[in-house]
Amino acid sequence: RDTKNALKDVTIGDTAESNIRKQQFEGEKKWKQDGRDTRNALKDVSIGDTAESNIRKEQHGQAKQYKATEKETRDGLKNVNITDTAETDIRKQQFDTEKKWKQDGRDTKASLKDVTIGDTAESNIRKEQFDAEKKWKQDGRDTKTNLKDVNMATATMEGSIRTEQFQREKDARAKEKETKDAEKDFNMASAFYG
Repeated sequence: RDTKNALKDVTIGDTAESNIRKQQFEGEKKWKQDGRDTRNALKDVSIGDTAESNIRKEQHGQAKQYKATEKETRDGLKNVNITDTAETDIRKQQFDTEKKWKQDGRDTKASLKDVTIGDTAESNIRKEQFDAEKKWKQDGRDTKTNLKDVNMATATMEGSIRTEQFQREKDARAKEKETKDAEKDFNMASAFYG
């Protein structure tokens, strides 16, 4: 109450927010009035046929006719009984065969539920193959683990032998090329018959 009494003589002037709201309100009011004026001015105007309205009318008529035909067809076929055809017989056979196959599978599973399979030659061979493959994979993993610290950049006996062989071959090729270049102007006939 004290605040109300203290503020009762205070007048709030124009603010940016109040000016914006006033403009928006005036704009909306003008827009509504323009709509009313336009409706009043055009209430006696009658629109004749246009190409667009004719097309829309035609499309609407086609859609109505399609729906009516569909309904009539459905009503007309309500009491029709479809007899057996070759296609329905084949489909029925396929369905029955599949149904029987599935039932056989279920029966077999049910009858073999309590059967335990002992060791057979085939199972022993497969087990040996599986164990051999497992051992081979483990050996590969172990070899990788053992060789992970090996440095291939260090000199080895084999590496030095290969380097030596390569250098000899390189020198032999170079010597052969030098000999060819040196003897390219050599005339065999003049050397022999002199």
